[in-house]
Amino acid sequence: MTTKIQPYRQYPQNKVRTISPSNEKILSDNDTITQSDIIWTPTYSKSKILQWSTILWISLGTLIFLFLSIVVVIPIVVLTNKITSTICPTTAITTTVTSSSLPFQCSNYTTITDETRSPDYSGSSSCDNATFPNSPAWFRFTGSGGTLLASCPIDEYRCGTDYPGWYSGIYPSLAGAVTSGSVCYNSNGNLCYYTSSILITNCNGFYIYYLTQPSECNLRYCTI
Repeated sequence: MTTKIQPYRQYPQNKVRTISPSNEKILSDNDTITQSDIIWTPTYSKSKILQWSTILWISLGTLIFLFLSIVVVIPIVVLTNKITSTICPTTAITTTVTSSSLPFQCSNYTTITDETRSPDYSGSSSCDNATFPNSPAWFRFTGSGGTLLASCPIDEYRCGTDYPGWYSGIYPSLAGAVTSGSVCYNSNGNLCYYTSSILITNCNGFYIYYLTQPSECNLRYCTI
């Protein structure tokens, strides 16, 4: 009795025993199949292929998201948060009374003329500790550097210092009137990292400021 061995047979353990067609034999009852007659071919689970495909697509999607975050989102955030020193408005001064009715400080103040206090100046890291006293006093700013305290945030390393000070408050609209507010110092990405309280008087044509020296060096009043 002879038997023809079929080329393919399914065996356990997720493997297929294949007898190479080129080596196909007609065996007798006493013949056996040798190891050289058999090709072992591993089989792969469809679920495993699907699992690896899913992981690959998720990884690819993550890389695309990170790329878009770096190229698109971060520049938008940086541009949105960028401080522009050129948008500070110049406050109009209201003239409604004569000089005889102005408060005492409108004729008793110290004048400061310093072009390096302008936001356009970035050439040094000066301090105001030597310019202003420990106790508050009245000061007026004049000249090309500016006559008003800046009324909006100024970029760091402007106005001749590291951390410029800008006025956060309301200017008095009536001549002779006095208002209070705060000076904020832009430092370490915080627009108001340091603060100090001040007074402002409308002197019928100009403003004067009740100022004291800042709490730290490299803090400076910025003017426009």
